[in-house]
Amino acid sequence: MAAKGKKKALCVEINLLPAEERQTKLDLSWVVDRRVVWPTIALIVALVAVFMLQSYISETMQTLQNRLDATKAEVEKQRPILNKITALDGKLKVIAQKNTGLKSIQVSKKRWVILFENISSMMPPNMWLVSLNQVSPYDMELRGVTYDFSEVAEYMVKLEKQASFKSVSLTDISTTKVDGEEAYSFVIKASIKPDLGLEGGSK
Repeated sequence: MAAKGKKKALCVEINLLPAEERQTKLDLSWVVDRRVVWPTIALIVALVAVFMLQSYISETMQTLQNRLDATKAEVEKQRPILNKITALDGKLKVIAQKNTGLKSIQVSKKRWVILFENISSMMPPNMWLVSLNQVSPYDMELRGVTYDFSEVAEYMVKLEKQASFKSVSLTDISTTKVDGEEAYSFVIKASIKPDLGLEGGSK
């Protein structure tokens, strides 16, 4: 009996091997799955970047350490010279202090010479000084005695005209006896000019 159309042949593969001896096919399709590939590539790139960064940091630190060691070695090499310079600086400071002291002494000496000259040269004939004190850096106290009352005022006017003083004032005057004669004891305060004795100052 002839068939009207060709029947499709059916092919069924049947594995009759026992289950323990059957071979399963290895599925490697996940290897090319982009959900796995891209994260893997990103991880590898990140690891490489971290490694390169660590290498760079390590090299930089080593370079800096080498420079620091070289600088320390150079400092230690130059330390004797630095010690000599420090010692010389100390000596120069001492010399400068001594020079300042000497200049101060010279100025002070010149100042006192001018002061004594002005004080003594202006003194009236009937007057003498009992004491002369420096009560502050620029204030003098003159204690004296005179037989003539008017000589006190005369002396003050003469002192005030001198280059040594910027002001003169009478702080006390009283009567006294000298060898049985009446006299006048007085105290005068005289302010010294600050630039007295300095180069270009009062002379």
